[in-house]
Amino acid sequence: MKKRSMPVSLVALFCVFTFFVLGGCQKQTAPAASDSGGTARNVITTIEFFQQKMEEGPQRGYQQVAERYNAEFADRYKIEINTVPDAGTVLTTRVVSGDIPPLFSDYPTQLQFKEKVKNGIPLDISNESFMSRVNPPAVLMSKAPDNKDYAIPLSHNFMAVYYNIDIFNANGLTIPVTYDEFIAVCKKLQAANIQPLVFTFATPGRVGHMFQAMNAAWTADGVERLAAVMNGSGDLRGDEVMSRMASRVLEVTSYGNEDAFALPDTGMWENFANGKAAMCITGSYARGTIQLANANLNMGVFPLPNDTPETTTLLSGIDAALCVSARTGDEQKAAGLAFLEFISRTENAQIFCDNDGAPSTITAVSYQDARVNPVIDKMKTGPLHDWFASTIPGNVQNEIYNVVQEFLMNKKVDPFLTQLQQTIVTASAN
Repeated sequence: MKKRSMPVSLVALFCVFTFFVLGGCQKQTAPAASDSGGTARNVITTIEFFQQKMEEGPQRGYQQVAERYNAEFADRYKIEINTVPDAGTVLTTRVVSGDIPPLFSDYPTQLQFKEKVKNGIPLDISNESFMSRVNPPAVLMSKAPDNKDYAIPLSHNFMAVYYNIDIFNANGLTIPVTYDEFIAVCKKLQAANIQPLVFTFATPGRVGHMFQAMNAAWTADGVERLAAVMNGSGDLRGDEVMSRMASRVLEVTSYGNEDAFALPDTGMWENFANGKAAMCITGSYARGTIQLANANLNMGVFPLPNDTPETTTLLSGIDAALCVSARTGDEQKAAGLAFLEFISRTENAQIFCDNDGAPSTITAVSYQDARVNPVIDKMKTGPLHDWFASTIPGNVQNEIYNVVQEFLMNKKVDPFLTQLQQTIVTASAN
């Protein structure tokens, strides 16, 4: 799942455009019509559902649930799903201009969403009964700074190690639970002339996701150290914790493919799916794509390990989450809230989960693939850390990604930490 962060310039424009932010894009409810006998006919309220997921699995899940919703509420409401490229930027632009969708998906832990809350965009749903269907940790993670709920979380995301179970079994390998065991697995695979890992370094975004997973796994407070630099109280130069993490980044990526800077993310997933590498460090968003590349792949997933299982931190956040606009009409609000209630029912949340491929936040939903249990179990026990976007503004985050990409090319730890320090300071001042 690609996370979007609101550009700083657009955040500033919220205040300028507040006067214009009056309503969303919906079909207005007309007065009730009458048939020839004088009996009033029902008028259907049709609302737009602007969803941001680009992957096929969640799109299919939303569509199936929307079709069931439209059937159940056929005499009253209708949902029309809108999916566009670069959805995060489009939604930001629409919010700034006042064209707010009545129903939209978003990422409640991100700074950009907190700006939306601050400007009164999403509706407060804290007192809606359907929120009790969500597991408490997900509700807590999704709360706004005012401790209220403005989105119902539907799924978790995570970054972890996907692995080919058949290759592991054929080489007598078991899931590594410590960093040393993980490196030993890589060495054994390499000795058997099997490529241990496949990477893509072609774009800063995918590099950034990998780096976030490694930073979370191998430091207890790596994100907070980066944020301290941003706030003027931290220094990465000579930081032993970050130096150790960076050294591990180089060690692990040395077991990957030589064409990582030329290979796109789809190529990485396809190479893994077709057995050209035994493992792939990627996000839950890639699971459906990998399965489409090879439906017969016997694939499992485990947390990227630290020194011990107890000190291993999993990068995990809220993925799919739905909101109703506070600026839309009463009928549109009612239709949107009815959809949130509907999709959080066990049977509908299960349909979405089965299509989405990510673990559900709805308590009564079961995750069907036991091969993902090592990650599911980690989500239950922790520790977990949210993505950069919950702490670091988008412009700073993007600059960090660029520096990491250059680091993977130059492979020098001390210059990397110096450049990272300078880049964060500069980007934070802009």
